Amino acid sequence: MAKKVVTTTNAQYLMPQIGQAVRALLKQGKNVVIEFKEYKAERSLAQNRLLWLWNQIIADYFREHYGQENSSEDVHEVFVRRKFGVRVIQAGNEEPIIVRKRTRKLNTKEFCEYLNWLEQYCAEYLELLLPQPDDLYHLAMYGESNNVAH
Repeated sequence: MAKKVVTTTNAQYLMPQIGQAVRALLKQGKNVVIEFKEYKAERSLAQNRLLWLWNQIIADYFREHYGQENSSEDVHEVFVRRKFGVRVIQAGNEEPIIVRKRTRKLNTKEFCEYLNWLEQYCAEYLELLLPQPDDLYHLAMYGESNNVAH
């Protein structure tokens, strides 16, 4: 049986299927591992695509308006640091290093909040309106199914 996300909406439908799958495996003499944990959706592919589209547009804006040659990765570094700050790691006698939050660790809600912040920041401080491609923007901001059975 595949990994399933049980919600209040689909529990009545999924619970009998899960029970049936467990019974079938036990009947075959197989052991079953059942793990329960809270579901936290990871950032979606649409969110990731939208972020890197925007990062490139911001890099192009910096080139056109300030003559700065920034890559989309440079832009990503700057804005993630601005939004989330940094922390210093000290390991023994080694030189301390400065690290930033990793956006890959954000769940879909946190990533959506970051995208909203980035869009608002660019509009307010750079006077840059980031594009909202209909299909991509909608999927990134309002979600996709992400393996949740309904």
